[in-house]
Amino acid sequence: MKDLRSHARNRNWVAAVVVVAALFALPFILNRLGKIGEYWIWVSTEIIISALFASSLNLILGFGGMVSFGHAAFFGVGAYTVALLMKKGGIPLIPALMAAPMMAAIMAAVIGWFCVRLIGLYFAILTLAFGQLLYMIVFQWYNFTGGDDGIHGIPKPALLTPVNYYLFCLVIFLVCFLLMWMIVNSSFGLTIRTIRENMDRAKFIGINVKRFQWFNFIIAGAFAGLAGGLFTELNRFAQTDFLHWSKSAEPILASLVGGMYSLVGPALGTAVLMFLNIFLQQIHQDLIEIWAMILGFILLLVVLFAPDGLVGLYGRIRERIDSFGAI
Repeated sequence: MKDLRSHARNRNWVAAVVVVAALFALPFILNRLGKIGEYWIWVSTEIIISALFASSLNLILGFGGMVSFGHAAFFGVGAYTVALLMKKGGIPLIPALMAAPMMAAIMAAVIGWFCVRLIGLYFAILTLAFGQLLYMIVFQWYNFTGGDDGIHGIPKPALLTPVNYYLFCLVIFLVCFLLMWMIVNSSFGLTIRTIRENMDRAKFIGINVKRFQWFNFIIAGAFAGLAGGLFTELNRFAQTDFLHWSKSAEPILASLVGGMYSLVGPALGTAVLMFLNIFLQQIHQDLIEIWAMILGFILLLVVLFAPDGLVGLYGRIRERIDSFGAI
């Protein structure tokens, strides 16, 4: 049994190295395809950013056991921070990106202070209420945020070609993923999972449940803000839709499909759903009109046959293969 676990661990590390190497090589391969390749580089960059957004939510969803319908608020705060600093303040990209997670973390600290006092459905509804409140503020504050027009024409550094920006986002995602891995596997992460499994027992052994949940909420908000800042520079605009509650549904669905009890799951779910959406769009435009139906069918399959997501399904398949090999 110990040999099987060691073998599985080594296999996972090899697979991770291969995947990372392939991701770094991908833009150079696509760049040879001309305009089509440039489009898919843009799509791949968006997938990486969205994967970071989904992974940030999963810190409080999968590992914390708290469902948030207002996580897009922090994505939007990061997006508007970069847009305002670069467009109106003339701040370069790197300082603006550094400010994005800071502003999102501050907003998450304020909102989280109220939300973590409630549990279950009440927590989810309160996050939704705060998210929509921020959405309406940005929507109405036309002189500062541009209202429903948003902020367009964000400066683009000359060095940020499509390939360079893809690599830039990939490096940031890998660094953030490593930080999340360290957080999840630290004593803080173990405490968060303990609270998820049994809140009453955690309180009984002396854990300050609300404080740990609040800190986790802030950390997740900071990562979401960074994702929003990266997304704004990719599209060179920020708009109110970034804060809308429907935007919060995207990382939730990605986590469910990929597997919300692992770090890799949300990123995998994001890649699968976004690629499938664009692939269907390339086949026929009318298929996008029934995307909600297709998405519902996918979620039905996940709930019935893979409740732990694609990562959990892969793990069960590998266990069966290894068990047959050990016979």
